[in-house]
Amino acid sequence: MLKVAIIGASGYTGGELLRLLSRHPHVDIIAATSEKSSGKPLSQIFPNLKNFFNLTFQPLDPKKLSEEADFIFTALPHGSSIGPVAEFVKYGKRVVDLSADFRLKDPSLYEKWYGDKHTDIALLKDAVYGLPELYRDKIKDSFLVANPGCYPTASILALAPLMKCELTKSGLMKSELMRGGLEIRGQIYIDAKSGISGAGRSPALSYHFPEVHEGLEAYKVGTHRHIPEIEQILSEIAGVNIQVCFVPHLTPVNRGLLSTVYVPLSSHAGLEDISGLYQK
Repeated sequence: MLKVAIIGASGYTGGELLRLLSRHPHVDIIAATSEKSSGKPLSQIFPNLKNFFNLTFQPLDPKKLSEEADFIFTALPHGSSIGPVAEFVKYGKRVVDLSADFRLKDPSLYEKWYGDKHTDIALLKDAVYGLPELYRDKIKDSFLVANPGCYPTASILALAPLMKCELTKSGLMKSELMRGGLEIRGQIYIDAKSGISGAGRSPALSYHFPEVHEGLEAYKVGTHRHIPEIEQILSEIAGVNIQVCFVPHLTPVNRGLLSTVYVPLSSHAGLEDISGLYQK
């Protein structure tokens, strides 16, 4: 049985992780931390988990938790994970980080899109992108896994089979050639829609019920932080520079995410060719 500690467990991400792991036959959750809810019973924050856990939220103490746990999940806000993750790794623990702090391999991109300098470049280089459909073997041997974002997961999985095939790559390269080799954003279009819980548990006017009920809104067009993450992985798969036109939308539902993608193909690509790629 693997003894697991969850850091930052009182948010929506932490709560969903608790729910999923509560049913895992080889996991025993021995600790859950929260600075805001420290001292409160876990069941007070998540009544639906009352029959699964008899835990109290505790403050973060990496040394103590490393002595008690075999494995660590961190579900802290973006920008807050780097220090704690580094400490757990120092104590020899394997970590899955659910924030964006270790997803972007280029630290200058992290600073551009998240507003802070990355303070542990060495650890950033060692992190493995945690999409098991693509990186299962690397994940198995890694001591630090950077869990993908919500929009990137849906978008990358939808596009990965196409990025690997010559029908798509020849279309992309032909299109780039027609533009004189310039890297033009807009080769691939991603129309993405997310439920409100994707914004997190902290209250904000933009996600208040009367503000979103029976409405649909595009937001952060061209500036969403998940753009470089999507482009990074698609470029790695395709072997050519990939840029996307990504437009996220907020929908008046609690949870769920849908990405509809549009991809330029070479002229001889047919429906059977494309269907065959996904069946494989």
